Amino acid sequence: MRATPAMPERTRGQAKRYSRSKLTVGLVKLLLSLVLLAVFLLSGASSRLHGLVSRLTDNYYLQLSGYLLAFMAVSWIVLLGLDYYSGVVLEHRYSLSNQSVARWLMREAMQWVLSTLLAIGGFGLLYRAMQGLPDRWWLAAAAGWCVMLILIGKITPAIVVPLFYKLRPLTDRDLADRLFALAARCGVPIKRVLEIRLSRETKKANAAVVGLGRDRRILIGDTLLDLCSYDEIEAVFAHELGHVALHHSWKLLGAAAVLSAAGFYLLYLVLGPSATALGFAGQDDIAAFPLLLLWLTLFALAVRPLQAAGSRSFEKQADLFIVGRVEDPQVLVSALDKLAERNLADPEPGRLVELLFYDHPPVAKRIDYLRKAVQAAAHS
Repeated sequence: MRATPAMPERTRGQAKRYSRSKLTVGLVKLLLSLVLLAVFLLSGASSRLHGLVSRLTDNYYLQLSGYLLAFMAVSWIVLLGLDYYSGVVLEHRYSLSNQSVARWLMREAMQWVLSTLLAIGGFGLLYRAMQGLPDRWWLAAAAGWCVMLILIGKITPAIVVPLFYKLRPLTDRDLADRLFALAARCGVPIKRVLEIRLSRETKKANAAVVGLGRDRRILIGDTLLDLCSYDEIEAVFAHELGHVALHHSWKLLGAAAVLSAAGFYLLYLVLGPSATALGFAGQDDIAAFPLLLLWLTLFALAVRPLQAAGSRSFEKQADLFIVGRVEDPQVLVSALDKLAERNLADPEPGRLVELLFYDHPPVAKRIDYLRKAVQAAAHS
Protein backbone atom coordinates (compact mmCIF):
# COMPACT_ATOMS: atom_id res chain seq x y z
CA MET A 1 0.00 0.00 0.00
CA ARG A 2 1.31 3.44 -0.89
CA ALA A 3 2.26 5.58 2.08
CA THR A 4 0.57 8.95 2.27
CA PRO A 5 1.70 12.08 4.09
CA ALA A 6 0.35 12.66 7.57
CA MET A 7 -1.70 15.67 6.49
CA PRO A 8 -4.85 16.34 8.54
CA GLU A 9 -8.02 15.59 6.59
CA ARG A 10 -9.23 19.20 6.80
CA THR A 11 -5.90 20.49 5.48
CA ARG A 12 -5.94 17.85 2.75
CA GLY A 13 -9.30 19.19 1.58
CA GLN A 14 -7.99 22.75 1.61
CA ALA A 15 -4.91 21.67 -0.35
CA LYS A 16 -7.04 20.03 -3.03
CA ARG A 17 -9.30 23.09 -3.34
CA TYR A 18 -6.33 25.44 -3.45
CA SER A 19 -4.50 23.37 -6.06
CA ARG A 20 -7.65 23.03 -8.15
CA SER A 21 -8.25 26.79 -8.02
CA LYS A 22 -4.67 27.63 -9.01
CA LEU A 23 -4.78 25.15 -11.87
CA THR A 24 -8.12 26.51 -13.10
CA VAL A 25 -6.85 30.08 -13.10
CA GLY A 26 -3.71 28.97 -14.94
CA LEU A 27 -5.73 27.23 -17.64
CA VAL A 28 -8.07 30.21 -18.02
CA LYS A 29 -5.05 32.49 -18.33
CA LEU A 30 -3.59 30.25 -21.03
CA LEU A 31 -6.88 30.22 -22.93
CA LEU A 32 -7.22 34.01 -22.63
CA SER A 33 -3.65 34.44 -23.88
CA LEU A 34 -4.42 32.32 -26.96
CA VAL A 35 -7.64 34.27 -27.57
CA LEU A 36 -5.72 37.55 -27.30
CA LEU A 37 -3.21 36.37 -29.92
CA ALA A 38 -6.04 35.30 -32.24
CA VAL A 39 -7.82 38.63 -31.81
CA PHE A 40 -4.64 40.56 -32.58
CA LEU A 41 -4.15 38.51 -35.73
CA LEU A 42 -7.68 38.24 -37.11
CA SER A 43 -9.10 41.65 -36.18
CA GLY A 44 -6.34 43.62 -37.85
CA ALA A 45 -5.21 45.08 -34.52
CA SER A 46 -1.67 43.82 -35.04
CA SER A 47 -1.37 45.47 -38.46
CA ARG A 48 -2.81 48.71 -37.11
CA LEU A 49 -0.36 48.69 -34.21
CA HIS A 50 2.52 48.11 -36.61
CA GLY A 51 1.25 50.91 -38.80
CA LEU A 52 1.17 53.25 -35.80
CA VAL A 53 4.77 52.57 -34.73
CA SER A 54 5.99 52.69 -38.34
CA ARG A 55 4.74 56.29 -38.58
CA LEU A 56 6.98 57.19 -35.65
CA THR A 57 10.22 55.81 -37.10
CA ASP A 58 11.58 54.24 -40.29
CA ASN A 59 14.05 52.05 -38.40
CA TYR A 60 12.91 48.41 -38.48
CA TYR A 61 14.32 47.53 -35.07
CA LEU A 62 12.90 50.61 -33.40
CA GLN A 63 9.54 49.68 -34.93
CA LEU A 64 9.92 46.18 -33.51
CA SER A 65 10.83 47.53 -30.07
CA GLY A 66 7.87 49.91 -30.06
CA TYR A 67 5.52 47.17 -31.20
CA LEU A 68 6.74 44.78 -28.51
CA LEU A 69 6.48 47.44 -25.83
CA ALA A 70 2.85 48.15 -26.73
CA PHE A 71 1.98 44.47 -27.18
CA MET A 72 3.47 43.51 -23.82
CA ALA A 73 1.61 46.36 -22.12
CA VAL A 74 -1.74 45.30 -23.60
CA SER A 75 -1.13 41.66 -22.66
CA TRP A 76 -0.20 42.62 -19.09
CA ILE A 77 -3.34 44.71 -18.66
CA VAL A 78 -5.62 42.03 -20.12
CA LEU A 79 -4.20 39.31 -17.86
CA LEU A 80 -3.75 41.45 -14.75
CA GLY A 81 -7.13 40.52 -13.28
CA LEU A 82 -6.38 36.81 -13.39
CA ASP A 83 -2.89 37.39 -11.99
CA TYR A 84 -4.43 39.40 -9.15
CA TYR A 85 -6.95 36.68 -8.38
CA SER A 86 -4.26 34.00 -8.36
CA GLY A 87 -1.51 35.98 -6.63
CA VAL A 88 -3.55 37.96 -4.11
CA VAL A 89 -7.12 36.72 -3.67
CA LEU A 90 -6.37 32.99 -3.52
CA GLU A 91 -3.18 33.40 -1.50
CA HIS A 92 -4.95 35.47 1.14
CA ARG A 93 -8.07 33.30 1.06
CA TYR A 94 -5.97 30.28 2.06
CA SER A 95 -3.82 32.30 4.51
CA LEU A 96 -0.64 31.76 2.52
CA SER A 97 0.33 35.37 1.83
CA ASN A 98 1.89 38.14 3.90
CA GLN A 99 1.99 40.48 0.91
CA SER A 100 0.05 43.72 0.59
CA VAL A 101 -1.76 44.56 -2.64
CA ALA A 102 0.54 47.53 -3.20
CA ARG A 103 3.64 45.38 -2.86
CA TRP A 104 2.18 42.72 -5.13
CA LEU A 105 1.45 45.33 -7.79
CA MET A 106 4.97 46.73 -7.49
CA ARG A 107 6.41 43.25 -8.01
CA GLU A 108 4.18 42.66 -11.00
CA ALA A 109 5.36 45.93 -12.53
CA MET A 110 9.01 45.01 -11.94
CA GLN A 111 8.49 41.60 -13.50
CA TRP A 112 6.79 43.24 -16.49
CA VAL A 113 9.74 45.59 -16.98
CA LEU A 114 12.25 42.73 -16.83
CA SER A 115 10.25 40.47 -19.14
CA THR A 116 9.67 43.32 -21.62
CA LEU A 117 13.36 44.18 -21.76
CA LEU A 118 14.18 40.50 -22.24
CA ALA A 119 11.55 40.20 -24.98
CA ILE A 120 12.81 43.28 -26.83
CA GLY A 121 16.39 42.02 -26.70
CA GLY A 122 15.60 38.39 -27.51
CA PHE A 123 13.09 38.95 -30.29
CA GLY A 124 15.26 41.72 -31.70
CA LEU A 125 18.05 39.18 -32.19
CA LEU A 126 15.60 36.61 -33.56
CA TYR A 127 14.27 39.01 -36.22
CA ARG A 128 17.81 40.06 -37.11
CA ALA A 129 18.63 36.39 -37.70
CA MET A 130 15.49 36.01 -39.85
CA GLN A 131 16.58 38.88 -42.05
CA GLY A 132 20.26 37.96 -42.22
CA LEU A 133 19.84 34.19 -42.50
CA PRO A 134 16.40 33.65 -44.07
CA ASP A 135 16.93 29.89 -44.54
CA ARG A 136 19.12 29.11 -41.52
CA TRP A 137 17.88 31.48 -38.85
CA TRP A 138 16.48 28.59 -36.85
CA LEU A 139 20.01 27.37 -36.15
CA ALA A 140 21.09 30.80 -34.94
CA ALA A 141 17.91 31.07 -32.86
CA ALA A 142 18.53 27.72 -31.14
CA ALA A 143 22.13 28.68 -30.36
CA GLY A 144 21.06 32.11 -29.15
CA TRP A 145 18.40 30.59 -26.92
CA CYS A 146 20.98 28.38 -25.21
CA VAL A 147 23.34 31.34 -24.74
CA MET A 148 20.47 33.34 -23.24
CA LEU A 149 19.64 30.51 -20.81
CA ILE A 150 23.27 30.41 -19.67
CA LEU A 151 23.34 34.20 -19.22
CA ILE A 152 20.09 34.09 -17.24
CA GLY A 153 21.55 31.32 -15.07
CA LYS A 154 24.59 33.48 -14.43
CA ILE A 155 22.82 36.74 -13.59
CA THR A 156 19.84 35.33 -11.69
CA PRO A 157 21.65 34.73 -8.35
CA ALA A 158 23.57 38.00 -8.34
CA ILE A 159 21.09 40.42 -9.93
CA VAL A 160 17.55 39.12 -10.43
CA VAL A 161 16.86 37.38 -7.10
CA PRO A 162 18.17 40.30 -4.98
CA LEU A 163 15.79 42.62 -6.86
CA PHE A 164 12.84 40.78 -5.37
CA TYR A 165 14.12 39.28 -2.11
CA LYS A 166 16.56 40.17 0.61
CA LEU A 167 19.45 37.74 0.90
CA ARG A 168 21.98 37.30 3.67
CA PRO A 169 24.50 34.67 4.74
CA LEU A 170 23.03 32.06 7.05
CA THR A 171 23.34 33.61 10.51
CA ASP A 172 22.91 30.42 12.52
CA ARG A 173 26.56 29.33 12.67
CA ASP A 174 25.84 25.88 14.11
CA LEU A 175 23.46 25.12 11.26
CA ALA A 176 25.82 26.68 8.70
CA ASP A 177 28.69 24.50 9.92
CA ARG A 178 26.53 21.38 9.61
CA LEU A 179 25.47 22.29 6.08
CA PHE A 180 29.00 23.05 4.88
CA ALA A 181 30.22 19.79 6.42
CA LEU A 182 27.43 17.93 4.61
CA ALA A 183 28.40 19.58 1.32
CA ALA A 184 32.01 18.48 1.83
CA ARG A 185 30.90 14.88 2.51
CA CYS A 186 28.83 14.95 -0.67
CA GLY A 187 31.76 16.27 -2.69
CA VAL A 188 29.89 19.43 -3.68
CA PRO A 189 31.89 22.67 -3.43
CA ILE A 190 29.59 25.32 -2.01
CA LYS A 191 30.93 28.79 -1.29
CA ARG A 192 27.78 30.38 0.08
CA VAL A 193 24.54 29.28 1.65
CA LEU A 194 22.14 32.19 1.76
CA GLU A 195 18.99 32.81 3.71
CA ILE A 196 16.28 34.27 1.50
CA ARG A 197 13.64 36.35 3.23
CA LEU A 198 10.40 34.82 2.00
CA SER A 199 8.34 35.67 5.08
CA ARG A 200 7.75 39.24 3.96
CA GLU A 201 5.79 37.89 1.01
CA THR A 202 4.49 34.44 1.90
CA LYS A 203 3.99 31.84 4.58
CA LYS A 204 5.16 29.12 2.18
CA ALA A 205 8.49 27.43 2.90
CA ASN A 206 11.05 26.52 0.27
CA ALA A 207 14.68 26.05 -0.70
CA ALA A 208 16.33 26.12 -4.12
CA VAL A 209 19.52 25.98 -6.14
CA VAL A 210 19.95 28.99 -8.44
CA GLY A 211 22.65 29.82 -10.96
CA LEU A 212 25.28 27.90 -12.87
CA GLY A 213 28.92 27.03 -12.22
CA ARG A 214 30.73 29.28 -9.79
CA ASP A 215 27.70 31.57 -9.55
CA ARG A 216 25.57 28.75 -8.11
CA ARG A 217 23.98 29.44 -4.73
CA ILE A 218 21.76 27.43 -2.45
CA LEU A 219 18.95 29.51 -0.99
CA ILE A 220 17.06 28.51 2.14
CA GLY A 221 13.88 30.38 2.96
CA ASP A 222 13.55 31.92 6.40
CA THR A 223 10.12 30.29 6.49
CA LEU A 224 11.80 26.89 6.11
CA LEU A 225 14.24 27.70 8.90
CA ASP A 226 11.32 28.52 11.19
CA LEU A 227 9.34 25.43 10.18
CA CYS A 228 11.86 22.60 10.29
CA SER A 229 14.38 21.12 12.70
CA TYR A 230 18.12 21.07 12.03
CA ASP A 231 17.92 17.46 10.86
CA GLU A 232 15.04 18.23 8.50
CA ILE A 233 16.80 21.29 7.08
CA GLU A 234 19.93 19.19 6.57
CA ALA A 235 17.88 16.64 4.61
CA VAL A 236 16.31 19.35 2.44
CA PHE A 237 19.78 20.81 1.89
CA ALA A 238 21.07 17.38 0.87
CA HIS A 239 18.29 17.22 -1.72
CA GLU A 240 19.48 20.53 -3.18
CA LEU A 241 23.08 19.27 -3.13
CA GLY A 242 21.86 16.28 -5.10
CA HIS A 243 20.79 18.56 -7.96
CA VAL A 244 24.32 20.00 -8.03
CA ALA A 245 26.19 16.69 -7.65
CA LEU A 246 24.10 15.04 -10.37
CA HIS A 247 24.62 18.00 -12.75
CA HIS A 248 20.91 18.53 -13.27
CA SER A 249 21.28 22.17 -14.34
CA TRP A 250 23.63 21.24 -17.18
CA LYS A 251 21.50 18.26 -18.19
CA LEU A 252 18.45 20.51 -18.35
CA LEU A 253 20.45 22.93 -20.47
CA GLY A 254 21.40 20.10 -22.83
CA ALA A 255 17.77 19.02 -23.12
CA ALA A 256 16.79 22.63 -23.79
CA ALA A 257 19.36 22.78 -26.60
CA VAL A 258 17.86 19.73 -28.31
CA LEU A 259 14.26 20.85 -27.84
CA SER A 260 14.99 24.41 -28.95
CA ALA A 261 16.69 23.21 -32.15
CA ALA A 262 13.68 21.03 -32.97
CA GLY A 263 11.22 23.76 -31.99
CA PHE A 264 12.86 26.54 -33.98
CA TYR A 265 13.19 24.27 -37.01
CA LEU A 266 9.46 23.51 -36.87
CA LEU A 267 8.82 27.23 -36.44
CA TYR A 268 10.92 27.89 -39.56
CA LEU A 269 8.79 25.39 -41.50
CA VAL A 270 5.39 26.80 -40.50
CA LEU A 271 5.88 30.51 -39.77
CA GLY A 272 6.54 31.78 -43.29
CA PRO A 273 3.73 29.89 -45.05
CA SER A 274 1.17 30.65 -42.32
CA ALA A 275 2.14 34.34 -42.24
CA THR A 276 1.73 34.60 -46.01
CA ALA A 277 -1.61 32.77 -45.86
CA LEU A 278 -2.88 35.35 -43.37
CA GLY A 279 -1.85 38.24 -45.61
CA PHE A 280 1.42 39.27 -43.97
CA ALA A 281 4.56 40.09 -45.93
CA GLY A 282 6.50 37.10 -44.60
CA GLN A 283 8.09 35.51 -41.56
CA ASP A 284 9.86 38.75 -40.52
CA ASP A 285 6.78 40.98 -40.82
CA ILE A 286 6.49 42.69 -37.44
CA ALA A 287 2.71 42.63 -37.65
CA ALA A 288 2.89 38.81 -37.75
CA PHE A 289 4.51 38.70 -34.28
CA PRO A 290 1.34 37.32 -32.58
CA LEU A 291 1.46 34.43 -35.07
CA LEU A 292 5.08 33.71 -34.12
CA LEU A 293 4.13 33.82 -30.43
CA LEU A 294 1.13 31.57 -31.08
CA TRP A 295 3.32 28.91 -32.70
CA LEU A 296 5.89 29.16 -29.89
CA THR A 297 3.12 28.72 -27.31
CA LEU A 298 1.72 25.66 -29.10
CA PHE A 299 5.20 24.10 -29.31
CA ALA A 300 5.77 24.79 -25.63
CA LEU A 301 2.48 23.10 -24.75
CA ALA A 302 3.38 20.10 -26.90
CA VAL A 303 6.68 19.48 -25.11
CA ARG A 304 5.40 20.41 -21.65
CA PRO A 305 4.62 16.80 -20.60
CA LEU A 306 8.12 15.70 -21.66
CA GLN A 307 9.75 18.56 -19.74
CA ALA A 308 7.61 17.85 -16.68
CA ALA A 309 8.55 14.15 -16.78
CA GLY A 310 12.25 15.01 -16.96
CA SER A 311 11.95 17.42 -14.06
CA ARG A 312 10.09 14.86 -11.93
CA SER A 313 12.81 12.32 -12.68
CA PHE A 314 15.52 14.74 -11.54
CA GLU A 315 13.60 15.57 -8.37
CA LYS A 316 13.30 11.87 -7.55
CA GLN A 317 17.04 11.44 -8.12
CA ALA A 318 17.74 14.36 -5.77
CA ASP A 319 15.42 12.86 -3.13
CA LEU A 320 17.19 9.49 -3.30
CA PHE A 321 20.61 11.16 -3.33
CA ILE A 322 20.28 11.81 0.40
CA VAL A 323 20.13 8.08 1.27
CA GLY A 324 23.48 7.24 2.83
CA ARG A 325 24.53 10.88 2.97
CA VAL A 326 22.54 12.06 5.98
CA GLU A 327 22.33 10.23 9.27
CA ASP A 328 18.61 9.53 9.01
CA PRO A 329 17.07 9.95 5.52
CA GLN A 330 13.62 9.47 7.06
CA VAL A 331 13.77 13.06 8.30
CA LEU A 332 13.16 14.19 4.73
CA VAL A 333 9.81 12.44 5.01
CA SER A 334 8.89 14.53 8.05
CA ALA A 335 10.16 17.65 6.26
CA LEU A 336 7.98 16.84 3.24
CA ASP A 337 5.00 16.35 5.55
CA LYS A 338 5.54 19.79 7.04
CA LEU A 339 6.16 21.46 3.69
CA ALA A 340 3.06 19.91 2.14
CA GLU A 341 0.89 21.09 5.01
CA ARG A 342 2.42 24.57 5.13
CA ASN A 343 2.30 25.10 1.34
CA LEU A 344 -1.06 23.37 0.82
CA ALA A 345 0.44 21.00 -1.74
CA ASP A 346 -2.06 18.42 -2.97
CA PRO A 347 -0.43 15.13 -1.88
CA GLU A 348 -2.27 12.99 -4.44
CA PRO A 349 -3.40 14.88 -7.55
CA GLY A 350 -5.07 13.15 -10.47
CA ARG A 351 -2.74 11.23 -12.76
CA LEU A 352 -3.42 13.47 -15.79
CA VAL A 353 -2.81 16.61 -13.74
CA GLU A 354 0.46 15.15 -12.50
CA LEU A 355 1.64 14.20 -16.00
CA LEU A 356 0.83 17.58 -17.52
CA PHE A 357 1.60 20.08 -14.78
CA TYR A 358 3.73 18.67 -11.96
CA ASP A 359 7.49 19.28 -12.18
CA HIS A 360 7.93 17.52 -8.80
CA PRO A 361 6.52 14.11 -7.93
CA PRO A 362 3.43 14.46 -5.72
CA VAL A 363 4.25 14.38 -2.01
CA ALA A 364 2.65 10.97 -1.44
CA LYS A 365 4.86 9.39 -4.12
CA ARG A 366 7.99 11.09 -2.79
CA ILE A 367 7.37 9.75 0.70
CA ASP A 368 6.58 6.30 -0.65
CA TYR A 369 9.78 5.84 -2.67
CA LEU A 370 11.91 7.44 0.04
CA ARG A 371 10.67 4.97 2.63
CA LYS A 372 11.27 2.06 0.26
CA ALA A 373 14.79 3.29 -0.50
CA VAL A 374 15.60 3.66 3.20
CA GLN A 375 14.28 0.14 3.93
CA ALA A 376 16.29 -1.29 1.02
CA ALA A 377 19.45 0.44 2.25
CA ALA A 378 18.90 -0.86 5.78
CA HIS A 379 18.67 -4.46 4.52
CA SER A 380 21.60 -4.27 2.11
